[in-house]
Amino acid sequence: MYNKVINHFLTLAGITLFSGCLFEEVDQPAELEIGGTFTTVLNINSIAQEINNAHHGLVGVLHPDGWVFESGSFESTDAETPSGLMELDPDSGRKMICSEEQYNNNTCPSIDDFFERPDNMEWTYLISDVGDYYLEETLFEVTLNFNTEESASGDFPIGYITTVNTWGMIDWLNTEDNIDNPNMTDTSMNHMITMAESSVNIEKEISLPGSFKLEQNYPNPFNPSTKIEFSLSTASEVSLEIFDINGNSVDNLVNNYMNAGTHHIFYDGSNVSSGIYYYTLKASNKIQTRKMTLIK
Repeated sequence: MYNKVINHFLTLAGITLFSGCLFEEVDQPAELEIGGTFTTVLNINSIAQEINNAHHGLVGVLHPDGWVFESGSFESTDAETPSGLMELDPDSGRKMICSEEQYNNNTCPSIDDFFERPDNMEWTYLISDVGDYYLEETLFEVTLNFNTEESASGDFPIGYITTVNTWGMIDWLNTEDNIDNPNMTDTSMNHMITMAESSVNIEKEISLPGSFKLEQNYPNPFNPSTKIEFSLSTASEVSLEIFDINGNSVDNLVNNYMNAGTHHIFYDGSNVSSGIYYYTLKASNKIQTRKMTLIK
């Protein structure tokens, strides 16, 4: 079942947010089984034209802990404005929140300084892969997909923020003080979703892979977590280890006996610095290595 919620004013962390701005409509599930793909469609209006800077669009999504962004796209009603993909923002929304000086000095405030974040929820920031100029009243349809395999069950208030990817746009939030200049930053919050335990209680049929294979991590680049998937054709002792660019071991994600099949591991790079890393899978006298990039 789906909820279509027209944006309306709400009060959050002492800020009154007004309708008639950038978000026109949010179309998302009202209920979803854990493990299903969460798909949301956002209709975002440009309100005024942009002829000076070919900005990239930015969308932040407040969602339950454990959700992983899988894919996204946007389409424009302006024939001169390209459509494209939504990708993970390598800055994790910091450019929107910071001034350039704060960004360079690593003294950015947190999004939590502006919005009260519910327990067990986190923000993911997506950016358009192309930037361009656009006309007044250009409508963008943004579609985002999240993997919910690691989600907790319960009721959660999904939230959204949209702006352009430039310095300090959080200061141009659509508030009562900024009602005369609404074409900047907008929110649409409290879109409730119920995450339910899976109703399927049968043993899944296992399709064994025919070869030993290490997949490319996703997302890549990542910040701070990413999923690494690998396949084993036979049961064996398995090692999955992370190395830095100098060959130093950073983390050992797996070091135990595993059954044949496809497996995935989530790696959290919160405790290491930005850079290029390598992850190596060893099993049954076979070795495969792939490269990944952490950008904070």
